[in-house]
Amino acid sequence: MNKRPFVSATVLTYNQEHTIRQTIDSILMQKGDFDMEIVIAEDCSTDHTWDICKEYADKYPNLIRLLPNTHNLGIFPNWIRMVKACKGDFISGLAGDDYWIDDHKLEKQVNFLLSHLDYGFVTTSAYSYLVRRKKFIPNLEPAFVAKDGNIKSFYFSSSYRGGIYVAPTTQMIRRELLDLLDFDEMIRRQLPVEDYPTQAIWSQYTKFGHLSDKTSVYRVYKESATFISFDSPKYLSYHKGLMNTRRYLNELFPADACFSEEWMQDYEFFKEYLLYLHKWQYKKAKELLARASQTKAVGQPHYLQAKRMTSNWLKFVAFAIYKERIYKKDLKNLT
Repeated sequence: MNKRPFVSATVLTYNQEHTIRQTIDSILMQKGDFDMEIVIAEDCSTDHTWDICKEYADKYPNLIRLLPNTHNLGIFPNWIRMVKACKGDFISGLAGDDYWIDDHKLEKQVNFLLSHLDYGFVTTSAYSYLVRRKKFIPNLEPAFVAKDGNIKSFYFSSSYRGGIYVAPTTQMIRRELLDLLDFDEMIRRQLPVEDYPTQAIWSQYTKFGHLSDKTSVYRVYKESATFISFDSPKYLSYHKGLMNTRRYLNELFPADACFSEEWMQDYEFFKEYLLYLHKWQYKKAKELLARASQTKAVGQPHYLQAKRMTSNWLKFVAFAIYKERIYKKDLKNLT
């Protein structure tokens, strides 16, 4: 008699008391010929998220494992302890403000991986829900769907300019893919997010499949715009973290390194410059240019543009007005 597949459905959550019930309920509604556990990693919320998770864990003690917490870990370390605790053959997960809308979501992905043994990763389509506008958009798709399952070129080519291949809320992986990750090194380097480096690393070793079914909803708030919101306290650390992630990937796969240190320092410089531009801080922008003149950003496109547009106050103001229009448009489109 064949063993039934075992799925670990995970929930990564912090301060999501208003949405966490819908998240967990969407997992509990899953149907299919497989065994399941639900692993919840609650990260010392300051609201009632822990209490709600505890309520579910007490109600379903044979199904739900609520991991203990003693202090706030942050997204990546909390994600790591969560996936390390998983016992399933396959792992799929949600953040505590997202939810599944297809009660056969897990079954469809399990069946795909069982019938495609050379694939370690499979995704579905999904909706974004713009909370401020109360609008669903069917826009969560992989960057591209490769017929041969090889998506490495998305992360490892000179055309890569950011973003992730697919939203984690849609993915399922084989558990053995976790063995490819050096968790201690990732924590030591303080990588800001888990989806970018893990998907990039896995793209080197396994095939990525896709199912067109729309199975999930990903909530988008104004606060979700960390990567472009100048008001976020994490704005600079996030972008520096992305470049540290790129440096890490370059070290792991030097044959596929497609971004130079000069390019990465120019990227970091310009993200900080845009912040001062947004705040009309001409003096700080000049000081940044002086510091950057001693780095490898010198001579790079963004550095040269910033130097030209900060040669006097009037040019700086004109450039600030132009960039602010683009920024507000991007922020509006995102949320």
